[in-house]
Amino acid sequence: MKPVVPILILCAVLLAACVANRNHGLQSAGPARPGEDIYRTDCARCHGPAGEGVAGKADEPLYGERSVESLAKYIARTMPEDKPGTCIGPDADAVATYIHSSFYSPQARSRNQPAKIDLVRLTNRQYRESVADLISSFRPVKQATQSGGLEAEYFQSEGMNKKKQSVLKRRDRTVDFDYKEGSPIEGITADQFSIVWNGSLRVPDSGEYQFRVTTPNGARLYLNTDLAAGDANKRDDSDARRQPATVDLWVSSGGAVREGLAQVSLLGGRSYPLRLDYFKFKEKSASLKFEWKPPQGPWSVVPVEVLSPESSSSTAVVTTVFPADDGSKGYERGTSISKAWLEATTKAAVEAAGLVEARLNSLAGTKENATNRIEAWQQFCATFAERAFRRPLTPELRTIVVDQQFTAGLEPEIAIKRSVILTLTSPRFLYPELGDTDDYQVASRLSLALWDSLPDEALSAAARRGELNTAEQVREHAHRLMQDPRARAKLREFFHQWLSFEEAGDIAKDPIAYPGFDAGMVADLRNSLDRFVDEVIWSERSDYRQLLLADYLYLNPRLARYYGADVPAVDEFVAVKFAADQRAGIFTHPFLLATFSYHRSSSPIHRGVFLTRNVLGRFLKPPPLAIEFMDDRFDPSLSMREKVTELTGKPACMGCHATINPLGFSLEHYDAVGRFRTEDNHKPIDAASDYTAPDGQVFKLRGPRDLAEHAASNPEARAGFVRQLFQHSIKQAPAAYGTNTLKQLDATFATSETHVRNLLVEIALTAALPDAIRETTTKVAAGKVNPPETQPCAGL
Repeated sequence: MKPVVPILILCAVLLAACVANRNHGLQSAGPARPGEDIYRTDCARCHGPAGEGVAGKADEPLYGERSVESLAKYIARTMPEDKPGTCIGPDADAVATYIHSSFYSPQARSRNQPAKIDLVRLTNRQYRESVADLISSFRPVKQATQSGGLEAEYFQSEGMNKKKQSVLKRRDRTVDFDYKEGSPIEGITADQFSIVWNGSLRVPDSGEYQFRVTTPNGARLYLNTDLAAGDANKRDDSDARRQPATVDLWVSSGGAVREGLAQVSLLGGRSYPLRLDYFKFKEKSASLKFEWKPPQGPWSVVPVEVLSPESSSSTAVVTTVFPADDGSKGYERGTSISKAWLEATTKAAVEAAGLVEARLNSLAGTKENATNRIEAWQQFCATFAERAFRRPLTPELRTIVVDQQFTAGLEPEIAIKRSVILTLTSPRFLYPELGDTDDYQVASRLSLALWDSLPDEALSAAARRGELNTAEQVREHAHRLMQDPRARAKLREFFHQWLSFEEAGDIAKDPIAYPGFDAGMVADLRNSLDRFVDEVIWSERSDYRQLLLADYLYLNPRLARYYGADVPAVDEFVAVKFAADQRAGIFTHPFLLATFSYHRSSSPIHRGVFLTRNVLGRFLKPPPLAIEFMDDRFDPSLSMREKVTELTGKPACMGCHATINPLGFSLEHYDAVGRFRTEDNHKPIDAASDYTAPDGQVFKLRGPRDLAEHAASNPEARAGFVRQLFQHSIKQAPAAYGTNTLKQLDATFATSETHVRNLLVEIALTAALPDAIRETTTKVAAGKVNPPETQPCAGL
C-alpha cells in the first residue's frame, strides 16, 4: 500500500521547476515547455530520473493519488513555496501531467513495477488450520450448530460424587450458581449432590483463552478432550479418573473457596467438546462459577451465546509459537523466512506428531494387538502425506516419506512420528503453490482462499475426477465452502483487520471524565460491533453499503443505558434504532469512536487517518515529522477542532491533513467513548468541512450521515474494500492476476448490489482458476455483467 506524497517533497519538486523557469526566462505567460523537459532539466537532479529520490536531497519517491487536474490546481495555487502563483497555466499542467503519468499515479507505478504472484509459504494461521483439519480428516467431525447453554443433569449422591440417582435433566444457560447451604433443586438433599454439564464451546476467534473454575466444593473441567467429546450417557467417574482434566479441583479443600485456572489455544470458527463435573459432599456451602478470558477481553462468566447443548468432536490444535508473518504490505503473508521460522516449523511438526501418536488407533482405525496394525499404520502415513501435499503421492515420494521410515528394527510408533514430521516439514506442505497447475492446485487455492486450510474430501474428490476446470465448477464448490463455519471465521478475521480491532487492545479512558467505561464495557462494545457486522454480512443481501449506512446499534441493557437508548426488554443484545443523523454504520459505532480517541477527548486525527486508509481506501504515508499531541500546550478555551486546526495548519502538514481533518471533524459530535454530544468545551460542535476527493471533486461534509452516503456511493472506497478483501484472502496483490483484475472484481461487486459473500467467492475463483477470469465470472445472485477482458496472469 503506497501512500500520498508528502507535501514538502511535492513543494520541492515544483519549486525547483518554477525557479528554473524563471532562471531560463520561461515565465508562465510565455510558451509552455513540455513537462518532461521541465522535469529532466530542473527536477531530476534532486528527485532522480524516475522520481525515485536522491539521497541527501529528496530521499522519498514521488508518488500519490491526486488526479492530474487536482495536481495541476494544487501547483498553480501553492507553488513555488516562496512565491506561490508563478508556476501556473500551461507550465503547471505540463509538469503535473508528466509527473502523474510517469511515476506519480498508482497506474504509473503498476506499469513501471508490474505486480507478480509471489511464492509464499503457509502463514501462521494457515499452518494451524491445516494441521487441525489434516488430523481431523481421519475421523468423523461433528460441530455444534446452535447456542443456548449446556445440558445439565442433577444427581442425588451417596458418598463423594457417587451418583445414586438422576433427578433432573435441563438446560442451563450459564454456570454461575450459589446454592449457599441449600439444595440446587427439589428432590436432592443439601448435604451431598452432583451435577454434570455437557455440550460444546463455540469459539468465535482464534487465540489463547483462559478459563477459571471457582468453587468450595469439587469440580473438574474437560475441554477439547476425547472424554468431553464422548457419549454423555456412557461417561462415568472411572472415565474421568483415566484422563487429565483441563481444570482439576476434585480433591476437597474442606470448604475453602478455590480457583482452578487453565490456558487453552483454540481456533476460531469451531466448536470444542466441553464437560464440567461438580459435586458437594458435606461442605457447609455450595457454589460454582465457570468463567473465561477470551483474547483481548476481560474475565467474565462464559456467556450463553458461546455455549451449546450439542456435542462436538475434539480438534488437534498446534500451540507452537511462530515468528510474526510479514505485514509490510498491510496484510499478513508468508514471505519471510528465517532461522526462527524454520525452527518453529520443526517444533510444530514434532508437536503434531505427538498429537497423532496420542490418537493413533482412532485415526488409523486400528486396535491393540491387531495382526494388520503395521500395514494399516503405513497406509495411514501415506494418506496423511497425500492430504498434506494436497495431491496423490508419486511412488518415489511414498518411498521417501513412508516406506523408508518403517525400516527393520525401528519401532513402528517411532516410524509414524518420523513420517509425520517429514511430511509437515516438507516444502510440499509448507509451500502450497509447488507442483503442477492442475485440478489439485485449483482445489488447494480455493480452500486456502476461503478457509486458510486444506481441501475437504468433496473438493479433493472433484479434483480427482477432473471437475475443477471451469468457472462454474469452481464457483459451485466455493459457494459450498462459504457455508462452513471456517469461512465465517476467516471473513470475521478480515473485518477485525479492516476495522483495526487490534488498536482497541489497550482502550482506557479517564475514569473521572467517563465513569463506568471499564474493560467490561469495552468487551460489550466489541461484541456489539461483531454482531452488527455478522448481521449485515450473513444476511441474505450481504450488502457492504449497510456497513456504512445502517442507523442502528446492537446494545445490551448496560450499553443502552450508557449511550442514552431505550433499555432492551431482555438481558441480551438487540438492534436499537437511532435517528439517521446520529448513527451511521461503522462510522459512528462507539467501539471504533472510542478506539480512535484520546484518554480524555476525541481525536479527529486518529479517526480521520483510520477512515482515509481503511474505509475510503486512500493512501497516506507516515508524516515526515511526527508531532505529539499535547493537550496542555493549547489555549484551554479551544475546542478539539480548533486545536487540531492550529496543530496541522502548516503547509507541510496540510498535504495529508487536507484529507484527514474533514473526515475527523465530521465525527466531532461524538466524545471519546462514542456518545453523541452537541458541545465541546462549552462551544457548539462544528462538524462541517469541505472534503476533496482524489479526482478533485469537493464534497460538503456536515456530519456522519454525509460521510456515510459519500463513502457508500464512492467508487474509490468500494474498490479499496475489494482490494483489501482480496489481499487478506489470497495473500497477494490483485494486479498480480492481471492488470484489470481489481477493476473487474469491482464491477462484479457493484452489479451484485455490493454482496460481500459473493464478492469473496469471485475473489477465490480468480485466484483458484486464473484463466477463468477471462470468462463471464460475474454470475452472482443479484445480476450479470460482461467484464472487460483481463491480461494473462503473471507468474502462473
